[in-house]
Formats: sequence, structure tokens, C-alpha cells
Amino acid sequence: MSPSNSGDAINSQISWEPSLACLKFAIYAMLAGSFAALLALYIVAPGHPTRAIGPIVLVLVAMAGWSFLLRGRIRTAVIVLLIGSWMAVTGIAAFNGGVGAPVIVAYPMIVILVGLVISSRAAFAVAAVCVIAIVSFVLAESSGFLPSPPPIFPALRGVVHAIVLVLSATLAATFVRAYTDQLDELRVVSSELAQRTMEMDASRADLHRAQAVAKVGSWVYDLVTDTMHLSTEACRVFDVPEGTTGSYDTYLVRTHTEDRDAAAAAWRAALDGAALDYEHRILVGKTIRWVRLRAEVEFAPDGTPLRAVGVSQDITERKAAEEEIRRLAFYDSLTHLPNRRLLHDRLQQALVSSTRSGRKVALLFIDLDNFKTLNDTLGHDVGDKLLKKVAKRLTACVREGDTVARLGGDEFVVVLEDLNEDLYEAAAHTKSVAEKILATLGQPYDLAGHHCGSTPSIGIALFADDQTTIDDLMKRADVAMYQAKDAGRNTLRFFDPEMQAVVGARLALEADLRQGLAQGQLLLHFQAQVDGSGRVTGAEALVRWQHPQRGMVSPAEFIPLAEETGLILPLGDWVLTTACNQLVAWARQPATAHLTLAVNVSARQFRQPDFVTQARDILADSGADPRKLKLELTESTLLEDIEDIIAKMNDLKALGVSFSLDDFGTGYSSLSYLKRLPLDQLKIDQSFVRDILTDPNDVAIARTIVALAQSLGLSVIAEGVETEAQRELLANSGCHAYQGYLFAHPLPTEAFGELVRRA
Repeated sequence: MSPSNSGDAINSQISWEPSLACLKFAIYAMLAGSFAALLALYIVAPGHPTRAIGPIVLVLVAMAGWSFLLRGRIRTAVIVLLIGSWMAVTGIAAFNGGVGAPVIVAYPMIVILVGLVISSRAAFAVAAVCVIAIVSFVLAESSGFLPSPPPIFPALRGVVHAIVLVLSATLAATFVRAYTDQLDELRVVSSELAQRTMEMDASRADLHRAQAVAKVGSWVYDLVTDTMHLSTEACRVFDVPEGTTGSYDTYLVRTHTEDRDAAAAAWRAALDGAALDYEHRILVGKTIRWVRLRAEVEFAPDGTPLRAVGVSQDITERKAAEEEIRRLAFYDSLTHLPNRRLLHDRLQQALVSSTRSGRKVALLFIDLDNFKTLNDTLGHDVGDKLLKKVAKRLTACVREGDTVARLGGDEFVVVLEDLNEDLYEAAAHTKSVAEKILATLGQPYDLAGHHCGSTPSIGIALFADDQTTIDDLMKRADVAMYQAKDAGRNTLRFFDPEMQAVVGARLALEADLRQGLAQGQLLLHFQAQVDGSGRVTGAEALVRWQHPQRGMVSPAEFIPLAEETGLILPLGDWVLTTACNQLVAWARQPATAHLTLAVNVSARQFRQPDFVTQARDILADSGADPRKLKLELTESTLLEDIEDIIAKMNDLKALGVSFSLDDFGTGYSSLSYLKRLPLDQLKIDQSFVRDILTDPNDVAIARTIVALAQSLGLSVIAEGVETEAQRELLANSGCHAYQGYLFAHPLPTEAFGELVRRA
């Protein structure tokens, strides 16, 4: 109900419900006035009984009103009193000779009843009419048009008039008080109505704000008139001006063309009694807004739909979040290609389709050659740029229905579907695509100012029978890819069943290495490091694996495997712990107490956030002298987050640990930050020592390393020294510390101790 309608109802209630006290008083006044008139007429004109008709009628009217009042029929009582009094005044009294007493008695009661029942304005109008009627009757009576009244004693007339005046004054006072009470009540009601209106306005404003915050707009659709009325927020959701109204078709055209059929179907179902709840898109500028529409349709008793009341919610942000979750769950965050999970789903669908149709499916496993070197040399940012470009080039090499996915790192997978049913035709087409990929990915890349080359190795497996699983297909393509690597890289290979044995052996070796670590099958050998006089000054700790069935396994075979699988971390921890315990054992014997021990630390191990803490704890638990421990780092360790590397080195040097840079000159070290490293020693790699007698370049490199070390205040040691001539040439170049077969092979603990004691 609107505020104005509510106020009209309140005013109507006040006007048409006079108080019982007022009605009773009016009846008492009518009875008193009528009896007074009858008494006066009896005294003045006892011979004219017809003149008593007027007062008698008023008595009957008053008694009838009283009867209805007692039965609770208030409105009927008011109507009887009003009509009866008026008839007595204007009719009966006028035509039965003499109007003075009845008119004077009745008209105040009529006035007050009109004021109570209708309004104060009507009461004043009735009062004016009654006065005019009285004056007219008196003039008519005095002019002889009406029968003359019988003579009356002046004193008695005065008494009658006094009684009438008192009654009239009392009735007038009652009317004034009732009127003022009504005004007061109206003021209260008006105040309450104003307050209620303000509260409704505030509630309406709060509703608008709440809808704006929730992005939910309300609307009403009149199905009879085909008109929609929208709230402010609903207009914003539908992207129409505020206050817009129109038919449903007006808003249906706002729905995206791809969603209109679904929206129309949802409305048809709702008109048949189904719940209305669907999501659709609106075109808003150059973007698409998502809207969820929910409504309830109201029906007439005969089943005719009358109107729909509902809400429309802007769910664009929710849809974006859902899409982001889907993207994170099924797509690679760097290249936006399908990830392993989505690849698995698409492969499953492809294999099912292939089994049903007989058409072949091919899987290409692609690995970038030497990607790790590029990543370590130029940084991960450049590596990421390369991966993005590779993803784009791969996508351009295949059909729209094929799949290009990234497994992680530099590994990609291409799935070719719907190939020829003939296996050889399918293989030929797959080879053609793979050669296109080789040529495309082999083109140079411009990566943030770096012009780089990158080539792929591709392994191919075909789905040829329904016994092949997804895992089988992936493993076969992976095996073929490694065969392409072994063939020199930048080439492709199809899966050969004989290669499965190689893969099986590699997996078995990994399992054995895990077991070997757990069962203590690993041990350390020590290769002597000597000075210019041939005195043993220390050793390098070299890990060995004594396999119970395989025998002694070469480090060249299991160290790369440990790097790939992450086993290098527990392996490195074991080596460092064992080396520190060996230093403690040597410290107890005078012949070996002076020895230092060099331990190789992998780049992956040194980059662990808690490596310094681990090394400190191992030294503390073993009791080893940190000054006798030398950690050998490779150049690849220094290529990532150099500030963190320097900080860790400084922390360890504070304990007394020294550092040697292994394989110096074989990598991509930058001299600009080499001088910042807290090194103690440079190690000339054995690749330079091997041909130092025949290759002048190796001699120049060795001398350059010695000169660089001297300028930086570092010591130098050469590894791989196998002949006296090599040692002598190195000595002439300024290098006076050596390690190699010329002095000793790597030896077990006891044999190395004997070597030191003999020396």
C-alpha cells in the first residue's frame, strides 16, 4: 500500500467512527429537548395535539438510535439519528403548524452529527442551511403563511428558550471539543505517517545500496500487459537507462545470441510451472557480462500466468574466477597450453574415438636440446620467453583439432588425432608433422636482445591397438625421445620395442639407488692432493656405490640419475656427513691430522634455503674442524641468484670453511662477479690438462687461470695430472698443487691412510 492510500484509510476511519460518548450525549439531548417541547406545547396549546408530532418523532428517532447503539450497530444508529432528525425538522414540524421549539431543539444535534459522521466542513454547511430554514419558517409564520401559534406566557417562552439555548451551547461545545480531538488525532496520525514514510524511504535507499553491493537487481514482469519494471540495480545489470520499462523482448535482445534459445526455453518451462533459474551473457560495450536470472511465476486460479517476480545478479566476477580456477587446473600458467591433467583427458577421449573408428592416434614427445644450459647461462626469464615462443610455434604446426600440451620444464607433447586407418600412412603423416616441428623450432629466437638457437628431440609413438593404455603411449614416446637424444639431438625417432629394455634398466637403477642409500651401500674414496714437493696436503672425497649384484657402479652412471630424480639431495647430505666424520678420524692420528678434505656440492644442493644450517649442524654434530673442510662448487652453481650464493658462502667462511671453484673455465663464468666471490682456490679442469703437452691453447688457458688466481689472491690446483711432463709444464706455468693418477688413484679409507703414512 502506498503512503497516500494509507493516510486516506486512516482519515476515513476517524471520520466514520464517532465515539460512543458523543452518540449517547446526542440521544440524551434529543430526548431532553423533545420532552421540553412537549411540556411547553401541553401548557401553551393543549388543544392542538398535532403540534406535538414533531417532538414525538424526535423521541422515536432517539429511541431507535439508542436501540441500534445497544446492539453494536453504530453506523446504523448514526444514519437513523441523522435522517430522522432532519425529517422531523424539515418535514413534520413544518406541516403541522409551529416550528419554533422542534427546529431550535433539533438543528444543533443535526449539525454535530454531521460533523462527527462526515466532516467539519459539512457540519458548517448544514448549520447554515438550518439557520436559513429557521429564519424562513419564522418569517412565514409571522407573515400569516403558516398557522399562528397559540398565545404563550412570556415567562414560559423564556424558560423554553433558555432550555434550548443551554442544550444548543452544550452540543456546540461538545462538537468543538470533538473537532479539536479529531485535529489532534490527525496530527498524531500525520506525524506517524510522515515517520513511516521516512522509514520506508530509508529502507528503500538501503535496499538500493544493498542491491548495488550484491550486484543483484529486482524486477517485476507483468505477463498480462507484457511489461517489465526494473529496480535501479536491475537497470545497471541489464545495461539500460534507469527507469526504463518495456516488454520482455526488450531485454531478450540484450541476451547474447548464443544464449537466447536457452533463455527462451527456460521461460517456456517456467510458464509451465518449472523453477526459473538460468545464466546468460549480455553484450556490454566490447565485453560480455554474465547474468544469473532467478524468478517465481504467479498464476491465477485457472492456471493463467499473471506475473513473474525475480532478481538478476551480475555474476561476471564469479565466472571470471571459475574460468581462472579452470585455467589453473587444466592449463599451464606460463604458456597457457593444456597441462598434464587436461592432456590425459584429451588422450583418453582420443583413444576411445580411435578404438571406435579405427583411425590412428599419434603422440609426439618433444624435449628441447640443451635448454638447461641456456636457462643457467641467460637466466630463467630468458628461458621462460623461449618456452612461450616454442609453444606458439608448436601450435602453428598442427591442425586445430590436435592438441599441444606442456608437461613441465622444457617438455611438450603433441597429440595428432583422426589419422589414416592404415598404420604406415598414419606414420608417414606423423613424420611429416614432426619434420615440420623440427624445422620450425630450429629457427633462431630473439629473446630480449639475445639471439639464440634451440633444437628439439622428438619421440613418436602410435596408438595401434586397443590394448595400449595412456601410460604405455607416454612411456613409449618418452623412450623414443631419449633415443633421438642419443642419436645426436635435433632429430626424431619412432618407438622401437627394443628400447623398452633400456628404460626398464634405468627405472631399476633408480629404485636400486634409493635402496642403496637406505641400506648403506654407498662409500667414499679419497684421491690425494699434493703440493709441489709431492707431499700429500689433503684429498677430494669421491662417492662410490658398491651394489650387491652389480658390483661397483660408476659415478658417471648414477650421479646424473641422482641429479634428475632429486636423489642428489639425500646423497649430498650423506657425503658431507661422512666426510666430516672422516676429518674427525684423521684428526686423531698425527700422520693425517693436517689433511684437508674437498667435498663436491651440487648446484641443486647448495641452492637449498637451509643448506648453511645443514652444514653447520653436520660440523657441530661430528666435531670436525671447519678449517679442514673445503667445499668445491661448479660454475653452474654461480649462475642463479648470485647474491644468495655469496651470502651463503660468507656465512660458511665465517665458520672457517674454504671454497674451491671446480671445473673453472669450462662454463660461462663472468669475471665481473667472480671477483666478488669469497673463494680460496681455482681448480684447473682436467680437460685442459689432458692435452696440455700438445695443444698450445690449453697451455695458454692454464697460464691465464694461474695469473687470474694470483691477481685475486687465490691458490690454484690442477686435476687430472697423469704424467710427470704434465706436472712439470704446470709447475713452469705457476701451478704447484696437483691431483691425478700420477700421484694416486681414488682409494678406500684404509688404503689412503697407508698412502699418507708412506709419503
